[in-house]
Amino acid sequence: MTAYADTSWWIAYKITDDTNHGAAVEVFDRFPDIQILWTSWQRVEIFNSLRQLERGGVIIEGKSRTLIRLLEQEVRLGYWPHAEFDWRDAVRTACELSAEHGLSVPIRGMDLFHVAIAIETGADALLTFDEEQKALAEAAGVRVLPLGVRRGQ
Repeated sequence: MTAYADTSWWIAYKITDDTNHGAAVEVFDRFPDIQILWTSWQRVEIFNSLRQLERGGVIIEGKSRTLIRLLEQEVRLGYWPHAEFDWRDAVRTACELSAEHGLSVPIRGMDLFHVAIAIETGADALLTFDEEQKALAEAAGVRVLPLGVRRGQ
């Protein structure tokens, strides 16, 4: 099974004291055959989010650089299969999702984009801790893997 993971999952997975870290890690026990896709969009979103967490004092100085280097190495080693998509198709799909669900589901633009990329990469499922994004994905017929919310370790 392939899964597209949004920024909320990646941050919870990589930041050990994140409230949802345990639930993010548990995905591999609950779904042992899962392959979590990596895209150029996640590179932008996750790396920027890690830097912003450091800038805001949520993680210690230098931690974002260390986590980014480790994640880049994991990608190079093939831990996270790279998924290509056409940006124009992803934008079109995001626009279609907004047109179809924007009046019934509260959704931010970047969340539209995450769901659109999950669709465009052909992922079997989506991983997210974002309830609004989950609602959009489900409304669009995208399978969302259940994630329990756990307290940090």
